[in-house]
Amino acid sequence: MNFRINARIFAAILCLVLALAIAVHDFWLHRQEKPQDNFIPQLQPFLPTEEKVVPDEEKGPKEETLIIHKGDTLTSVLVTAGINKTQAHKVADILKKAFNPKDLRPDHEIYITYMPLKEKQQTRELESLYFRPSIEEEIWIRRNDNGEFILEKLPVKLDHVVKQATGIIRDSFYVDAGKSGVPKRILHEAIKAFSYDVDFQRSFHSGDEYALVFDLYTDPKTQLEQAGDLTYAMLNLQGKKLAIYRFKIKSGDYEYFNEKGESVKKGLLRTPIDGARISSGYGNRRHPVLGYTKQHKGVDFAAPTGTPIMASGDGVIEKIGPWASYGNYIRIRHNSEFSTAYAHLSRFSKGLHPGKRVKQAQIIGYVGATGRTTGPHLHYELLRHNVQINPSSIKMLPAGKLSGQELKKFLIHKEKMDKLYQSLHTKQPIVENKSSPTLNIK
Repeated sequence: MNFRINARIFAAILCLVLALAIAVHDFWLHRQEKPQDNFIPQLQPFLPTEEKVVPDEEKGPKEETLIIHKGDTLTSVLVTAGINKTQAHKVADILKKAFNPKDLRPDHEIYITYMPLKEKQQTRELESLYFRPSIEEEIWIRRNDNGEFILEKLPVKLDHVVKQATGIIRDSFYVDAGKSGVPKRILHEAIKAFSYDVDFQRSFHSGDEYALVFDLYTDPKTQLEQAGDLTYAMLNLQGKKLAIYRFKIKSGDYEYFNEKGESVKKGLLRTPIDGARISSGYGNRRHPVLGYTKQHKGVDFAAPTGTPIMASGDGVIEKIGPWASYGNYIRIRHNSEFSTAYAHLSRFSKGLHPGKRVKQAQIIGYVGATGRTTGPHLHYELLRHNVQINPSSIKMLPAGKLSGQELKKFLIHKEKMDKLYQSLHTKQPIVENKSSPTLNIK
């Protein structure tokens, strides 16, 4: 009997020891599987579907850059970007106070800030608009404290530097200097000033040189650049030096003068188009379309479609529009004796009409191939008492010369510009490079 009791007690104790061993083993096993560094998991409350939390980046505000394409208006660009049409019209009307919408170009960019609207998919609430119509100014349209849009036009502070460019001409002044990086504005000013004395189709030879001094303005934040004024220019044509200087006269206007203080302006420009070549001169020729010999009563300048055409002198438009085989045609009366005519234009500059007064070198139209022609070019005529004459038969005289105190001031200015050019030129002289047009720009 006692043996049975002792056996039962022993069995009970053994079971207790085994249970205790299992409990200790389980405790140590789970302790090793616990996260380290006292990590405490965060419990996420359950949210109904309609109360789902939206991340901040989806709420806004958001920014976007709008690209302008040909034919776009500010309103159409904003509507395409998801802005409400009524709001887009309102913003466009506000912008008119500081900017002419017709001047919107494909190279412009518009930056907007907006808030997405939950209740309307694909619709955005405009918060602000930033627009840079030019390098010199910026425009902001943004909401005030009352939620109304207000416009702010701000000037941009630019860095001013004086640049000098020198080069050797191999093909043409316009082509070589343009390929080498001289701004188009500076090229146009130089050609316009020299066109009274230089025939840009025939006067140049390979190895001739040019030098330019001009202002350049830079935005230090964006590195955008804009050419200012051409202050000095020199052409060395087969050893003959021609130099011009920009000078402020009594009236407050700036004009170009040669080394003697004579105005470069003559009665008419010799070349009314930049960077073109004479494809047909004045006189008898075999007509390229009709096929027989006929007198050519003008000069043809071959140039790509869209090349700007300048008025040869101050005057009044007598005729403008399509005219027979001339296609799109302009005739300008300069005085009681002389007129000039321009034919085959692709289009006219805006705002021109009979009776409209134009200035010398003003852009009046663009090269085309309208009328009876085999390709794009400008047909240019010089008329004396309404009869076509050979343009090369007329020698133009200086329009005027400085005198007295004004001449003395000019000569002082000239000496100053010569010293400036020499100081820039000696730091970076011309170095000929036969593989490409030479340009030293500083």
